[in-house]
Amino acid sequence: MARHPKERPPGWGAWSRREFLCRSGGAALGLSSASAILAACSNSTNAAGGSSGAGSEPVGPGGLPLARPDRRVKLPIYADNKPIESGLQPETGGTFNVFNYPDYIYGSLLKEFGKKYNVNVQVTPFDDISSGIARLASGAVTPDVTEMTPDNLDKVVAGKLIQPLNLDYIPNLQKNVWPELVSPFYDVGSQYGVPYTVYKTGLAWRTDQVKEDIPSMPQPFDIFWESQAYAGKVALLSEVRETIAMALLRKGHLDVNTEDPKLVNAAVADLKQLYSICNIKVGDVQYQTIPEDKAWLNQAWSGDMLSATFYYLPNKATGKLLRFWSPPKGKGPIQNDMWSVCKGTKKPVLAHLFLNFMLDNGHAYSNFINFNGYQPPLNEISPTELVSKGLIPETLTNCVMTADELGPTSLQEMTLTIQGDQLWQNGYSDFLAG
Repeated sequence: MARHPKERPPGWGAWSRREFLCRSGGAALGLSSASAILAACSNSTNAAGGSSGAGSEPVGPGGLPLARPDRRVKLPIYADNKPIESGLQPETGGTFNVFNYPDYIYGSLLKEFGKKYNVNVQVTPFDDISSGIARLASGAVTPDVTEMTPDNLDKVVAGKLIQPLNLDYIPNLQKNVWPELVSPFYDVGSQYGVPYTVYKTGLAWRTDQVKEDIPSMPQPFDIFWESQAYAGKVALLSEVRETIAMALLRKGHLDVNTEDPKLVNAAVADLKQLYSICNIKVGDVQYQTIPEDKAWLNQAWSGDMLSATFYYLPNKATGKLLRFWSPPKGKGPIQNDMWSVCKGTKKPVLAHLFLNFMLDNGHAYSNFINFNGYQPPLNEISPTELVSKGLIPETLTNCVMTADELGPTSLQEMTLTIQGDQLWQNGYSDFLAG
């Protein structure tokens, strides 16, 4: 599954291979535990309510059809898990619990929401989406809303860990959000979630250290295999899908959800070459290490260089040295995060209103600029506006996404079959082993 950009527990940095192998064992266990729990849930689930029946089509761990940008899926609504009625009053008093990645939402907004509805808003953090789902499935936590990712949606829907939405309470979805995400391919009709942030995957570097004109290279991803001069200062994202997908794209294979062992294994073999070429690191703090000159070249998410510009520049001059490149539409991965309402919430109306609150133009923009650094998919945000306001240098306008980057020809790392997921997990472990 795609690792979330903010899955950065305390102490994460550009790890060595040995460090990451030691730390990744727990994450792998969390993934397998979550899959086992949700597979058990889905065994008794009738998925016939979706518009795309499983039939002979491949299905994900939740037993539901695999959604793709060119294969839209309407998720089932079950008899024992229906949306709330319209016209209900919001619950007040007590605690409202947000289940989220650490430090991925602006505290001032949570206080504002709590004051508006007379509740104490509490954030319960999880280190990664897999362990978060496992905790939901086990009943270890009972939050009101949770952050979610599209590639995990089939598991939590089939496991009935989240509840379907009544969009009457969330008018900002239709009013403010990019059309492609008002009714996304992975959840036609937005029955189980609304978008939070969007980002694309590419390369980040410093022009004072990396001398190649990366965007002009016939294949910019080749820079990793030509980075001998930058040994020790080069890193990949510490993420199963992103790293292997990059190696696939480098060789012209555009299916970032392939389950062909020959393609995946060849990509892994190519990645392993990077140990001898540049002593490759893995880690997810490029938003900080690149502006601080501790890393020079990194696989990165678009939000990383925006975060770097907003919060981590040692001086304004450094901002002019930062660059980001990502493949054109249909040639490189894009992803988004979501908010969903938890099945066990005691405040279902308020949970819906929280989703609407986070899609308000002013709230979403404040969360982006003042804290999060990752872009909400709002119609009113444009690259030129951020430049004209002096928030980002013109050289980083390509970090800001636009709605036309979505659609059926876009590339998105989505749910795999159980066998396919194991193939990618095994391949990544092989890469880490060197």
